[in-house]
Parts: sequence; C-alpha cells; structure tokens
Amino acid sequence: MKGFKIVSVNKKSAPQKIVLSIERQGAWGDVSYYHRLECGHIEVRKRASPKPKIACTWCVVGEEKGKELKALTLIQPPTVEEVWDFYDDFSNEEVDVAQLRAGIASTIGCPQDSIEMISEVGEDNVLRVNYVRIFLDIELAKKIGKYSKNI
Repeated sequence: MKGFKIVSVNKKSAPQKIVLSIERQGAWGDVSYYHRLECGHIEVRKRASPKPKIACTWCVVGEEKGKELKALTLIQPPTVEEVWDFYDDFSNEEVDVAQLRAGIASTIGCPQDSIEMISEVGEDNVLRVNYVRIFLDIELAKKIGKYSKNI
C-alpha cells in the first residue's frame, strides 16, 4: 500500500489483551488465524494461540501514531471569552479613533468613508493612529484650496 509503513513492534513489550475469539480463514496450505482481542484489534497469526492473552501490536502502533498526531495538531483556537476580552481591551481606543475620524470629516466637510485611519497596536498593547489618508473629490479639493477656476 502506498503511504503505509510497516512498523516493527517488540511483542514482549506490547500490552497483553484477552482473546475473545479466533477465526480460521484461508485454504489448505495458506491458513491464517484471526484473533479478535478485547481492545477491538485483530491479530493475524499462522497458528491459533492456546493462551488466553496475546500481545496486541496494533495498540502499540496506535499509541505511536497518536503521539505523532498530537505533535501535528494545531494550536487550539481562542475561546469566545478570549476573543471578547481582546476586543474589550481595544474598544476605548477604537472609539477614540472613530471620534477623530468624525471630527476630521465635520471640519473638512467630507464623508467619513473617504477618511482612512491607519493604526496599529504598539508593544504596550495600545492602539495608536499612525497616519490619516483623506480622499477628496475635485469639488471638495477646490473648496478647501479656495480655487475657483476649472481644472
């Protein structure tokens, strides 16, 4: 099988599980015995085991693969409470930024959506406005510049 790697397992160190049933499969000369174990795994052997317990190699393989999968798992996403706490920390600064945008818009006489506030969170976890970009249509630019000729 592609992508399947056979793992050698020390059967002496594998956990011993109770044999629930043994099923014989195959034709003469090619017989395999399927030992159904209490853990749910099936051990395939050439001879039926007379012992009530046998080593389960699949439990060992599963445990190793489980460790690999745990190492590959992603960081848990934040909980809803953590997200709300994060936004609560910045809500006052965001209100200040919105008030600054509204003040600029009313002073210049332009719509608020034409004002772009570029801000970032500093090392002290405080939201600060770095710069402001204002997009003006030509009529408002002429009005601000007190320019009356056609351009």
